[in-house]
Amino acid sequence: MQPDFANDVLLRHFARDCAAPFVSRQTLALLVTVAVFLALIGPFGTYGAYAPAMRLLYWGMIVIGTASIGHATATAIERFLRCRNVPVFVEIFAVSALTAIPVCLVVSLIWALFGTNPLNGDMLPLYGQCVVAIGCLTVFFHIFAAPAITTKEWSRPKLLDRLPLHTRGRILRLTARDHYVEVETERGSALLAMRFRDAVSEAAGEKGVQTHRSHWVALHAVTGRSRLNGRTVLLLKNGHEVPVGRTFRAAVENRMPRK
Repeated sequence: MQPDFANDVLLRHFARDCAAPFVSRQTLALLVTVAVFLALIGPFGTYGAYAPAMRLLYWGMIVIGTASIGHATATAIERFLRCRNVPVFVEIFAVSALTAIPVCLVVSLIWALFGTNPLNGDMLPLYGQCVVAIGCLTVFFHIFAAPAITTKEWSRPKLLDRLPLHTRGRILRLTARDHYVEVETERGSALLAMRFRDAVSEAAGEKGVQTHRSHWVALHAVTGRSRLNGRTVLLLKNGHEVPVGRTFRAAVENRMPRK
């Protein structure tokens, strides 16, 4: 049961990571802009090979397919490596080299749909181009993708270093899920292979309280409390609810006194 549960959670997170590039309006607008730009200039011989509408379809499929599988694969690799505290340069190399494999497969499938044989000797150059492109993007995000947090009372938790770059932000809550901990932030969520108590310890710097043996919540995320099926729950600003266990009720009351 435990392996099945863990696999189900990982699959759900992978599916969510595949869809993540299309959730944000800004990211979606950027992808559309890139696809239209590539369709207009027609690089790699596509300008003369396809009519304008076909070029737009071709590059739209390329951008959407590679963004989806590339984002999900890179996030999964980052999650795996950060649990093992590997050096940054090893992480960048691994993300670039391994993410390029499924990205190449997606491009090859699109080539085949448009009548190009993907086994005509172009696979190795394509893989090299993907490694370089993904490597540049990974380095860019490592340098510039820092959480936009200005709260003076906030101290950066160590736990953020384990999270994929796109999810690093103010922590909202931690949830124990079998042998994993789901970390939910203002920018998304990630699944980490670690003990719950270790995750709570590494969240130090973000003021919070453990509300249940499987739940910890940041105080800034709480907007109120309610009763659900006879049990107390805390209401979070993202609309989620966190249960308050009987043995943790006193600690919650002390940290968040009733008004």
